[in-house]
Amino acid sequence: MVASCSSDGNEAEKEEPVDNVDPTITCVSDINETVDALSNGKAITYTIPVGSDDQPGAITSQTEGLASGEVFPVGTTKNTFQVKDVTGNTVSCSFNITVTRDEPSSNLPYFIEVDPTPSGKTWHKVENLSDEFSDSNFDESKWLNTDPNRWIGRAPGIFKENTVTEADDNLKLTAYQLDTPEIVNGNTFTHAGSNIYSKEAAQVGYYFECRMKANKTFMSSTFWLINNRNDGVGCDKRVTELDIQECVGQITGTANFAQNFDEAIHSNTHSRQTDCTGTPTGSAGDNSEIGSKVWAGYHVYGAWWKSATEIEFYLDGKKVYTVTPKANFDLPLYLRMVVETYDWNPVPSDGGMTGTEEERTTFYDWVRTWELK
Repeated sequence: MVASCSSDGNEAEKEEPVDNVDPTITCVSDINETVDALSNGKAITYTIPVGSDDQPGAITSQTEGLASGEVFPVGTTKNTFQVKDVTGNTVSCSFNITVTRDEPSSNLPYFIEVDPTPSGKTWHKVENLSDEFSDSNFDESKWLNTDPNRWIGRAPGIFKENTVTEADDNLKLTAYQLDTPEIVNGNTFTHAGSNIYSKEAAQVGYYFECRMKANKTFMSSTFWLINNRNDGVGCDKRVTELDIQECVGQITGTANFAQNFDEAIHSNTHSRQTDCTGTPTGSAGDNSEIGSKVWAGYHVYGAWWKSATEIEFYLDGKKVYTVTPKANFDLPLYLRMVVETYDWNPVPSDGGMTGTEEERTTFYDWVRTWELK
């Protein structure tokens, strides 16, 4: 007899086992590297994380960032790795690689990415037009703090010596509202500003730079140069002005040109008050966005007075534009660091000085001037 078997069809189907255990993965710690000012990035090798699971077959992949050994750009790059097990469970981890450029050196101009220094030439600091502001003493051998016999300010802002201090490795120009308005030559002054200018004149070919944090008021924060008109004779009895940075911390005016004065570098060249009809007059300039408010942090503002007809402007070490002045710029110019009022940016209804002392202060970390030899 042959045995036989049968099924009644009620036997339960076998179920796949459930995987409730996630895989694991651990990333390396954040990596911080520094490069020189002319470098755009750095090749960085790191330990590649590999995930694991209680079952074989887990796969690790990179879902964000750059591979180990690649060139990481200046800034922060987030790198993310994910491990996935055979049943589809996933876990990820991340770490940052931050590449930072060196701070500006006191021994060289601050250029990044591209160095414009001509072949065979080197930069040498002009000491009488440079200052690190690091000894808490205003250097009267280099700078003048206001001069009531010259320009006293544009109403309603009058220049006051007591707005100027040197401390905490900075030159500080602190604006304030006068307790009582002052009337000078028929003009009413209600606010105090600053006017610092160099005793030595700069020449064609010089490179100028400063590291500055603007104040947060309606008054200006500036870095510029101008000649002394009365020093000239004949057709050189004229005014040439080179504005490297002019900005404000609070916009109160309505003019279209003024609407980004709190978040950009604004540069200009001016030719005016000439006695010779053949000397051109007028202004030529440009501007470039900073990417933040001018008072939010320090920025390096620079200009290379390359020739009488060509001036290059730099923001944080990068050239942002070139300007051709209306008339030849070949007269000696004096450096200025000025906090003033502008007629196109009027005093706000609250007086504009309600902020802290720090918010009312323009900070100059340093000023440096260079010549090629």
